[in-house]
Amino acid sequence: MDKTTPRHAATVAVIRDGAAGLETLLLQRAERGDHNSGAWVFPGGLVDGADADVPVAGLTQEQANATLAVDQGGLAFYVAAIRECLEEAGLLFATDRAGQPVALESAAGTRLLALRPALQSGDASMAQACRELELHLAANQLFYVAHWLTPVGRAKRFDTRFFVAVVPPGQQSAHDRQETLDHIWIRPSAALAPENTRRLMTPTRAVLELLTRFADTTALTEWARSPREVVRVLPRLATGAAGPRPVLPQDAAWEEVGLLDPEGRGTAWCEPRVDVAVRLSPTLCRVTAASGENTYVVGAEECVVVGPASADPAHLDAVIAALAGRLTAVVCDGDEQIAAAGQLQLRTGAEFVVAPRRGFLRRPSPFPGNKP
Repeated sequence: MDKTTPRHAATVAVIRDGAAGLETLLLQRAERGDHNSGAWVFPGGLVDGADADVPVAGLTQEQANATLAVDQGGLAFYVAAIRECLEEAGLLFATDRAGQPVALESAAGTRLLALRPALQSGDASMAQACRELELHLAANQLFYVAHWLTPVGRAKRFDTRFFVAVVPPGQQSAHDRQETLDHIWIRPSAALAPENTRRLMTPTRAVLELLTRFADTTALTEWARSPREVVRVLPRLATGAAGPRPVLPQDAAWEEVGLLDPEGRGTAWCEPRVDVAVRLSPTLCRVTAASGENTYVVGAEECVVVGPASADPAHLDAVIAALAGRLTAVVCDGDEQIAAAGQLQLRTGAEFVVAPRRGFLRRPSPFPGNKP
C-alpha cells in the first residue's frame, strides 16, 4: 500500500472530572522511526477492515455516516477508536446483552483485557470476541469533535476522526508497554503550558485547546453531542526560523505555502525573511525589507519594481538580484519609496520613475508582523 495515500484512522480523547477540573488521558508513543515516535497522544490508530463487522450499540450506520459526513462505513471509525482505546489504554466502552456497561473485572472484561496483545498483533478479532462474549461496543458514548488530514509530503498520511468520551465508571487506564510507553491524566491547560516538556503533535494540541473551553465533562459532552459541522483541517509543511513546522489554514502563510510548495516538501518559508527574494510566480517576486514592508518585482525580460520599501543598500542589492531582465520602471509612493527609486535608477539605469499619488500602493502583507 502507498502510505502517502491517507489511511482512515480514529482517535478518542478520554476525559474525566479531576479535583481541579476536567482531565484527559495522554499516552506516550513508542519509538517507531516516524514523526509520531515519542509524542504524547490520545488513544487511537488505523481503521481496520474488520471493524465494520463488530457489533455496536446505540448508533446506527446511517447516524454514523451522517455525523461523519461520509457515504458509508462511518461506524468503523467509532469501532476503531474504541478498539484502540482498549488495546493501548486498557479502557473498554461496551455493553453486555442486557445493555449494561461492561465492568473490566467481569468475566467478559477480563477476557477482553487478556486479548489486548492478540488484538494488536491481529491474532485475535474484536468482532469474534464481542460475539462470543455477547458484547456490543458503546459507540453512542463517543462524540465526534475534529477531523484532521496529515499534510502532503509526510511519509505516512492519515485521515483521522477525533472523538471525546467520558472514561467508563470504575475503570482504570493502563498503557500497553508496547505501542505506548507511559500514560498520564492531565488538565488540558497544563498539557499546553510551556513548562510541560512532553512533545505534542499539532492535532493533539488543537484538540487540547478545544478541551480547555470546558470546566467539566458535563459541559463538554453537552456541547459535543450538539449538532454542528466539523471542518476537516489540512496543515501544510513549511520551514521557519526554528525549523520545519506545520502551517494551519487559519495561518497567514497557508495559501502562499501551498502556492510555492504544492508537493509538500517543506521548502517554502512560513515567516518573512529580510532581503530574501521570494518568487511567487515566473513574473512576480517579493523582497521584504527590515521594516516589514515589501518590494515587488514584476516582469521577465523587462521588469518593473513596485513600491521599493527601503533605500538600504542590502535591500536594494536583493531587489536588483531578483530582476529577471532589464529594469525599465520603478513605481513608487511617498518620500521613502521615491528615495529608494532614485537609488535604483542610479544603480541600474532605469529609464524613468512613475510616482502615483500617496496611498496608491498600500496593501496588506501576507505574513503576521509585516507592516501594511
